[in-house]
Amino acid sequence: MDKLAVDYSGMNLGVLALWLLIATLAGFAARKIVRGRPVLGLWGDIGFALLGVFLVGTLMKTFDVSLTGWIASLDLGPLNDVTRWVDVFVVALIGALVLRGVLRPITGRG
Repeated sequence: MDKLAVDYSGMNLGVLALWLLIATLAGFAARKIVRGRPVLGLWGDIGFALLGVFLVGTLMKTFDVSLTGWIASLDLGPLNDVTRWVDVFVVALIGALVLRGVLRPITGRG
């Protein structure tokens, strides 16, 4: 059961703000890619991205897939510090795209 444990260590207001910024960007990008109607505006984009991070991240953790490890293996030098946030953005984007694609018949076209 430890495999799906969530680690909240290091969470502060700056980290929370970064999560919201990344979720907003990923959700907005997903809306533009899928060409869907804005559902609750940017708040809806944040919701799609955060739910997508949760769903896709849980699946990736279940199957022991880590984008952070793969990106860090590229040895980008000083950019290795941001690999976790690149991972979060990519997973949020994938999750938001999947959710928007599935819900497109309901939300309609923008």
